[in-house]
Amino acid sequence: MMTLIAAVYQMTDSAAFAGAVSFVRSMAILASSFMLPIWYRRMSIAHVTRLFLLLQFALSAVVAFSISPLASMLSTTQFLAYSFCAIVGIGYVEGCASAAANALYPRLVEEDKRVHANSLVSTSMQMLSLLGWTMGGILVAKLGHSLVLQLSAGLLFLGCLCILRLSHNQESSVGADKKSHSIMAGWTYLFTHPKLRVITWMDILEGVAGGIWIGGVTLVFAQEVLHKDEAWWGYINAAYYAGTILGGLLTLKLSARIHKHLVGTILIGSFGVSLLVYGYAWNTQAFVALAIVVLMGPFYQLRDIAQRTYVQHITPLEEQPHVFAAQSTISYILFGVSVLFAGTISDIWGAQAVYIVGGTMYLLSSVTGFLLRRKQGASISEDSPPYST
Repeated sequence: MMTLIAAVYQMTDSAAFAGAVSFVRSMAILASSFMLPIWYRRMSIAHVTRLFLLLQFALSAVVAFSISPLASMLSTTQFLAYSFCAIVGIGYVEGCASAAANALYPRLVEEDKRVHANSLVSTSMQMLSLLGWTMGGILVAKLGHSLVLQLSAGLLFLGCLCILRLSHNQESSVGADKKSHSIMAGWTYLFTHPKLRVITWMDILEGVAGGIWIGGVTLVFAQEVLHKDEAWWGYINAAYYAGTILGGLLTLKLSARIHKHLVGTILIGSFGVSLLVYGYAWNTQAFVALAIVVLMGPFYQLRDIAQRTYVQHITPLEEQPHVFAAQSTISYILFGVSVLFAGTISDIWGAQAVYIVGGTMYLLSSVTGFLLRRKQGASISEDSPPYST
């Protein structure tokens, strides 16, 4: 993605067009989450994953090998039209492939190993994200955007080979549910299942607070509150990734214990994040701020990994693809809302207020979990058997 942003910016010299790359991609992924139930009616989850991963590789390869020749052949307007069409296509198939893979791997993992598996996946993704964002700019500067896109396509090809190695025995265990599901099936299940409804409202509260880490707010906070230059924006981002990687390793080690106390772990994670965000908001010492951000990582990971595992436990396998698709849609909608929300608060009351409000949202999320847990009693108890309502 960074490579495409760089290519568009190099061609147009416009920050607005470069920024539109991420927006268009997000909208394409959002559209894919609405369309996934249609694909699940026609193919097994394994086939959906294979198909869209192969399409993602094919489209990425076409873009990688065509973008440089077309940049010199086409006018700026034509190049932009081609680029954004490609971004829409890649974003759509990426969204389908990612959501289908998320629905696939719980079916390949034993129930009591899911915390460990989710921790491993989450930690690996955080490491790759850190590597991608730190090395992406360097590679583009050294090798050029065309070659970096080709390398990315090569990595996608390796991913295709891995998913194609899924054995026929494994595939038979992850076949499609042949019942007819409407596009809104996942949404209905999210808001009618008592336990999932609690988790969803917590997600909404925390999703609105998620905009506290957008680049603009982080940069303003570093300058106005910490009294540091732009470099500290990068340090804070690096500290965040370091913390989430540390948190992933911690959950790997504690996976057996977390498995026995999923709801408690979710609430501890949310409450811990709220306290640390409050501390971050009122702190004015730069190195203390970095330490706080690192400490947030384990609490974020405890909450996210426990929640993902809990949803996998209480959702029947045939409903999981639709529930995950609905959750994906909600997360993208909330991301857009949170960016607007955080930016507006920052403009009106300053960057510090963004983190105070964010900490309050996380606190409300944890309080909501506690209150609803008590109110619903056994319906949200960790001791309830899987898939019970």
